[in-house]
Formats: sequence, C-alpha cells, structure tokens
Amino acid sequence: MPASPSTPFRAPADPRGAPGVHRIPVPLGMSSVDGGPLASVRRRTREVTLETIYLRCEECGALDNLRRAAGLLPGDPVAEFRGEFFADSDVHKWLEAACWHLAEEPDDPALRARIDATVELLAAAQQPDGYLNSFFMGERAAERWQNITDRHEMYCGGHLLQAAVAHLRATGERTLTDVAVRFADHVWTVFGPGRRPGADGHPGYETALVELSRATGERRFLEQARWFVEQHGRTPAAIGGREYHLDHAPLTEQPEVTGHAVRALYLYTGAADVVAEEPDAGLMAALERLWRNFADRKRYVTGGAGARHDYEAFGAEWELGDERAYAESCASVAHFQFAWRMFLLTGRGEFRDAMEQVLWNGLLSGLGDNGEDFFYVNPLADNGRHRRSPWFGTACCPPNLARLVGSLPAYTYATSGDTLWTLLLTEGTVRTELAGGALELRISTRYPLDGEVVVEVLRAPEEPCGVALPIPDWADGASWSLDGADLPFEEADGFAVLHRRWQAGDKLTGGYRMPVRPLAAHPRVRAAHGRIALTRGPLVFCLEQADHEAADVRDIAVTADGDWTADPRPDLLGGTVTLRGTGWAPPAEAADGPLYRPAGEPWPEARPVDVTAVPYYLWANREPGPMQVWLPLADGVEAAPSR
Repeated sequence: MPASPSTPFRAPADPRGAPGVHRIPVPLGMSSVDGGPLASVRRRTREVTLETIYLRCEECGALDNLRRAAGLLPGDPVAEFRGEFFADSDVHKWLEAACWHLAEEPDDPALRARIDATVELLAAAQQPDGYLNSFFMGERAAERWQNITDRHEMYCGGHLLQAAVAHLRATGERTLTDVAVRFADHVWTVFGPGRRPGADGHPGYETALVELSRATGERRFLEQARWFVEQHGRTPAAIGGREYHLDHAPLTEQPEVTGHAVRALYLYTGAADVVAEEPDAGLMAALERLWRNFADRKRYVTGGAGARHDYEAFGAEWELGDERAYAESCASVAHFQFAWRMFLLTGRGEFRDAMEQVLWNGLLSGLGDNGEDFFYVNPLADNGRHRRSPWFGTACCPPNLARLVGSLPAYTYATSGDTLWTLLLTEGTVRTELAGGALELRISTRYPLDGEVVVEVLRAPEEPCGVALPIPDWADGASWSLDGADLPFEEADGFAVLHRRWQAGDKLTGGYRMPVRPLAAHPRVRAAHGRIALTRGPLVFCLEQADHEAADVRDIAVTADGDWTADPRPDLLGGTVTLRGTGWAPPAEAADGPLYRPAGEPWPEARPVDVTAVPYYLWANREPGPMQVWLPLADGVEAAPSR
C-alpha cells in the first residue's frame, strides 16, 4: 500500500464521527485493489483514461476557457468560449479523478505536475469575490446567478468543491481547498435565509458542501447544504416548480422518483449526506420511500436508471424499455453513490447488493476496454449501431466514470465497532483499526468471474473481532472454513459475520456457488414480457452477434431451464467468463418472411444453435452487431435440466 501523505487519507465521502451512520468507510489509502477485473479497469483508467480525458479537455477548449478567464490567454472570454456552458465541470471531475490516483501513487511526478498546474489555473481564474465559472466572465459577468435552474453554476461549483476535497486528502495541501471555501462563501452571500431563495437546478452542490464541511471542520457548509436541499418544492417555487428539476414538492413529500434521473439521484445523495450529519426521521423516511420506488419499479436489471431519452427522465413505473433505454452512465455513478450512502446509514445488505449490481453492469459498461471510448447511453438491446465514442458535446460521463473508478478502494470496506464489513469482493489488501486493535487482511479472488475467495489474516487484534463477508441476494449458499474445518457464522442482513479471535496466518477459504440464474421481469415491463435475462453471480449477460455466425441474435430464443455452462475465457475481452448453451432460431430465410401473417399461422420451425453469452459490461468492444439482454423464451422446446 502507498505511504500516507501529510494528511490522513479519507474516503470520497467520509462521515467519520457523523451521528447518523452505522458504518464508517475504510479510508482510501488503507485498502488496495491490486488483482482481478477491477484492478485491470483501474490500471487502464490510470494509464490511459486520465490522459485521454485531459487531452479531450484541451481539444474541446475547456482548459483554455479557464486560462482565458485567468488572463493567461489573449481574447475576449465571451467571444472565445468553447463548449457547453458547464465545461468547467469536466475539468473539475478530471482533477478529482487524478487526485484519487495520486493518493495511491504519490511518486508520480508527471501526474503531480499536471495536477499542480490545474490547481494553479483554477486559483488564478477565481474572481476576487470568490466566483469561479469561466462561462460567466467578461461581458457575461452580469448574467451570474440569473438562471440557476438551467445554467449549472452550482453544479460546476459542486464538482470544484469535490475536486478540492480530493486534492486535500491526496496531498495535504490547502491551495484548492481555499479556492473552494471562497467559492462556497460567495454563493452564501447571494443565496440563503433573508437573501435570495434558490436551489441547484442540477443537484450535486449539496453533497459537495457536506464534504467540504467534513474536510474543513466548518459547520456553516453543512447548514448551507441542508438549506439547499430544503429549497426544493418551496412555495413560491425556487426553480420553476417542475418535476424535471425535483421542485414540484418538498423532498420529504415526494412519493416516487421522477424527473431527470441524474439530478434526482444526486439530490437524494446530498440529502443522505445531510441525514448522516444531522439525523432527521422525516428526511430519512423520504429517502427510504424513494429508494423502494426506484429499486422495485424503475431500475434496470443492469442497475441503470432513466428510461427516457426525453429529458433523461426516469419515466413511469415499469417503463423499462430495452433498445430505447437511456440508462445514462452518470446515472449509474449516482445510483452507486446513493446506494453506498444508504448502506452507511443503515448497514443493510440490499444497498451493498445494489452497489455491486450497478458497478458490474450498467456502470463499467460506460468504459471501453481501450480506455479511450465511452458510453453516454447504455441500452439493453441494440441493432449494431450503438458504439462508444471518444467524447461528447455534453461530456459529463467520461470524467464522472473516471473519478468513481479512481476512488473505488474507498468503497470496498467499512467498519463498525469490532467488525470489518466487506462491500466489494476484489483481490487486494485492507488494514484498519477496530475497537480491539489493528486488523489486516489479504483477499485473493477472481470474483466475479468465479465465487472462490481466500481471506488471509496478516495481523489481528488481541481481542476477538468480526470479519463480515457479503451474502448477496443472488447467492445459492455461502460457506467458509478455517484449516479445513467449517466455520460457523452469524447472518446479519446480507452478511456472514465470522467473529472470533483471529491469529496472523489464519486462512479463511470459501465463497459462493454461482449457478446461471435466469431472471424474468414483472409482467408490466413490456420490453421483457415473455423473455428472460441470464445472470451469474452479480453479472448480467448478453448475446452479441460477434459470437453467433449461425443466427441473428435478435432471433435466438432460449428456455428458462436450459443447461448453461460457465466457460472461463482468458483470451477474450481481457479475460472473462462466458455462458455457453443451446438456443433456438428460425432458418435464415425466415428473415425475408412477411411483415404480418394470419394469427395461428406457424412461423418456420426453430433449429438449435450454439449460444455464447458475454458479460454485459464488456459488450460493444468488438465488431459492431446486434446485442440482446432480454432473450425470448422458446415455445414447445423440451430443455435439459439446469445445473
């Protein structure tokens, strides 16, 4: 593990000492992800994606916008501005991602130099009154704070604050933190009790304020965060009163998740941070209610959020179309962050399961295996035209994915009292202080490609302590043994808690059976009616045309109780596991059949075809072709028993 900087590592959102939490995250520098699929993703992000995003910010003008605002380039800021009015946020998110990686690899002079230069640039661009947004410079300075509903000034500021906290925790230096404090103080001179009403039209500022309060010890930022959360749904309306902006009712009265999916999930995330610091039964009840509606009615099987391209919105209950799914990558990041905070608040395993579901499916799918291309939209079916792009006009997703991946070790473990809780199973090491002393573990696993896990105790406290390992909702049993003897455990809301006096050298072995688990959706989910999705462990699988020369994957049907075999493929897509089985498809000439035919007239008889399913998060990394997650059920075919 890396050496600690002058200030202790902390998690991206660190509620240490907060009265409302049941679990405390293990700090970033105290755990590692150094093997298996997650390590590969993080290494590629560190070596390729960070550089790619920085160069894109140069090419699209986001960095020059800030340089011109700082007086470092000639030209008029208004005439020369390039990109969207929220382009600053892409730089802020890149900087946050870079800082999390620097925290783990502090001896990287090139990365450190680029971070230092960006911090200096932001400090130089900040105005004397604390304002910082390169779009509203020069002649547009008079437009500041005139349209907080749509112009994203607080949203950009929120990502500035989060980058500042990451920089402080990675380096121990306050340069960017001081910039963030001046910005937040400026905002509070404009908005607040006795001043202007208002709320962030694109939430994100609220959670950043809470974290700035934690990083600086200044309670005033927490008070600001609560005030902005409570501004939603006020009368008269602070930002227009629309559901799209989550302004149609106070958050405590909203009955369902609605409006813009990313904005909503960011608002809930900020509210969860407020509850952590200032327990509030009414606000917590609202978060529980909104979570239930999302999880039970509006969440894709991949963990994606947002059914509609129009307004990037959730849509109605059960409205979970496949080919037209929006499921924005940023919404998956927000889902992960909201679920994590709800776990910290409650300790319930369902929130850990949600983190795993969205991470391994609808979130990592946003990253191409070359590290240079990205998905904005993550559909569950495609005709072969949807491919990752090197950048977007609205480029929020690439740096958002990078900052989440960069900070993943901090989401991997948590503690309470004398127990260490494992949230994301991955190869790596963790050390922490429990009530009875220091505990250090080494976890070896290829999860989620298989379910075998080895936990080696490197250091243990003198007193008994607990090691809690997840029992996911998909698990077909879990077992653990020590020195060949079965080790009993206590089940605690989605976890197996093994409590004993551990000794250095103890080796805990076990894991999970991972049968293929076909899933059916609620009958009201029309896109999945009469279809199933193939899952194994936390992974959702799909069919890609690249693996099926004999049939169009859009025509392949399967049986619910088919005989599927997990096939490790170290040679495929960087190393993965596929599912192999048999499906049924009409003859190729059937594709030229009539568009409509009389009801009851038989379709050409199906023929068996070999089927290979790949993890959804890896799709679209080979040649273009159709893709399907939800597979039609074959009629009248007698299937082999499942194993």
